[in-house]
Amino acid sequence: MKTYHLLILTAILAFATSCNRLDVTGMIINRSDTEERVAEWLDWNAQHGITTISNVPDNYKVYSTSDCHYAASNGFVTHSIDDRLYQFITAERNDPDAIFSILAGDLANESGEEPYRLVNASMQYNASTQAKDDHCFVIMGNHDAYFDCAQYYKQYFHTSTYPVVVETQSGAKDLFLFLDSSNGTHGKRQMDWLEEQLSHRNEYRNCIVISHCWLFRTSYNYTTTPAANLPEEEQYAFMDLMSRHDVSLVVMGHFHAREQRQFGGITYVMTDNLNEGQLPPSYLIISCGDKIEYEYAEISARL
Repeated sequence: MKTYHLLILTAILAFATSCNRLDVTGMIINRSDTEERVAEWLDWNAQHGITTISNVPDNYKVYSTSDCHYAASNGFVTHSIDDRLYQFITAERNDPDAIFSILAGDLANESGEEPYRLVNASMQYNASTQAKDDHCFVIMGNHDAYFDCAQYYKQYFHTSTYPVVVETQSGAKDLFLFLDSSNGTHGKRQMDWLEEQLSHRNEYRNCIVISHCWLFRTSYNYTTTPAANLPEEEQYAFMDLMSRHDVSLVVMGHFHAREQRQFGGITYVMTDNLNEGQLPPSYLIISCGDKIEYEYAEISARL
């Protein structure tokens, strides 16, 4: 019976691979190295500068989601009812209090360039349905490091380790730090960069950190082994860094089900996914002011 089940599994994997839906080798052997990627991200940042959003009201909103897992083989049409990423971005662009959105990793669900072209197309401004052309900031997830996809992420989105500064009308500043945890580690170079960024924490009213891989395992969120998860020692080091610098909020994805945790005085929030299996999918609305608040909202079926 075990031999029979093994043969069935082998046949399924072979079929999936032939359909370009699954690169089995790519899931086992990650061909993209964290240290090399982060060096490229930081080099790109150095050449293009830090993104600063100025003249923002003292109280504003940011929308965040994760895990859209787009695949060309799903056959959906961008800017349609089935395009949930577009619906999410449209909701943010039609909120007069919101200034940008976040997609916290796992853009793709198969190998090749097409999923990234679809995600990029979903992000394009549509004047007929969207009131303003706000940016969507993106990071890599573990699925974006599988299957040699990092090259396509880089082609469309350029960097996954970077700061964004928001300057309000009264002179307050908020810092958003975007991280690459797609190999199941932030790596030494990125952790050093993160610590240097946080050494300036006292210059900012709020500091929000965004990474893909959720840090906590509980009985009700499923294990995605062999998907990326941070080593235990790095989790402790990361959470100690968050606590020492009084980070306002840490936003993550990866496990596909909303969750909130308090550790060391810091709030960690995981968003739902935008995958087709989640009905109805939801996203996070973060309200930034003298304090940080957040709530979940469901995607409407209407555009």
